[in-house]
Amino acid sequence: MKHDAVRTTGGHPGLSYLDAGARDDKAVVLLHSLGADHRMWSPQAEALSARRRVLAPDARGHGGSGWGGPPTADDWADDLGLVLDAAGVRRAALVGVSLGGIQAVAYAAARPDRVSAVVIADSFVELAPETAEARIASLAGAARDQGMAALADAYVADTITRTPPPAGAEAVRKAIAGMDAEHYADSVAACFGVRIADRLADVRAPALVLWGERDRKTPRALSERIAAGIDGAALEVVPDAGHLSNVDNPAGFTRLVEDFIGETWRERSNDGGR
Repeated sequence: MKHDAVRTTGGHPGLSYLDAGARDDKAVVLLHSLGADHRMWSPQAEALSARRRVLAPDARGHGGSGWGGPPTADDWADDLGLVLDAAGVRRAALVGVSLGGIQAVAYAAARPDRVSAVVIADSFVELAPETAEARIASLAGAARDQGMAALADAYVADTITRTPPPAGAEAVRKAIAGMDAEHYADSVAACFGVRIADRLADVRAPALVLWGERDRKTPRALSERIAAGIDGAALEVVPDAGHLSNVDNPAGFTRLVEDFIGETWRERSNDGGR
């Protein structure tokens, strides 16, 4: 039987997460982009939960999750572990876009025993210092000076490449507009200041790297670096999509994820694993 609910972990900060599909100790975990929340994954959660359990957490300070202070990549990884524990999930296939890709790499490198597969979309693991500083100054400054509603409008207009905008664009806009400006600014600093390229070699799970062909925010070279750093990783281009490829082309993105996860889970089943 399929059950869909938004739940919250105990402790501080309390972390909110969508829990969809039949109860199982295996799940697909969808990790959202900076400023967004679990609602950006609605098409994927609906499609994937028809056959599997799906979790979609809100990162600290995002959506319904508490804050707990400025995060680091290790905090994001630890938070994901708390969500898996609260949900009773033993092994997870991680799917992260942008910030969610950083979170997926950090967790998969730290806890290979709990990760069955990883999909990293439109993301990066390290930026040139001058690029990171410029993006932090621009986004954090806009949050503080213009307010989150104006920033949300500008971000969606500059990021979504489909006309008319897909339904998920409004979910992203609402999530960003609803964030606390200081929490957003601190998350921006942590996201763009991340330096975890050296952890790629510790990712042991089968990996798929996705890049939207119209992504103007994370050049293809950043995805190529991730794919090159993870043993056996494949790189696929999501057509008709920009930086948030799961939002711009939800059907194409979901198909790539479903095919990849389905294959990796079949292989584990044939090997006697779960």
